[in-house]
Amino acid sequence: MASTLLRLGLWLLVVVLSLYVVHETFVESPLVEYVPMNMLQNALFLGGLLLAAGVVLRVLEKGAKKVVKNRCAVCRTAIPPGAIYCRAHLRAVLHDEDERTHMTKLRR
Repeated sequence: MASTLLRLGLWLLVVVLSLYVVHETFVESPLVEYVPMNMLQNALFLGGLLLAAGVVLRVLEKGAKKVVKNRCAVCRTAIPPGAIYCRAHLRAVLHDEDERTHMTKLRR
């Protein structure tokens, strides 16, 4: 979410700056009527607001990652970072997948 807000804010600032350059370059042209300064000011304010919100959310996301523990998808016990299941449930999932994919009978 934070990266989306940051990107949206930066792209909006880029568009506003390019429209400002068009507005100031073609002062005598009827093209200037399509880009009013009031709209540019509002868009600049919105871009800055989105940028600030993105920075704040980025800081809050990093803080939340330090507090929240990774938990098993089945029993909700704490597990190491990067894992999806606890050890017991991982073994069960792997066994079930092995049974499903290996249909051959073992010879004795």
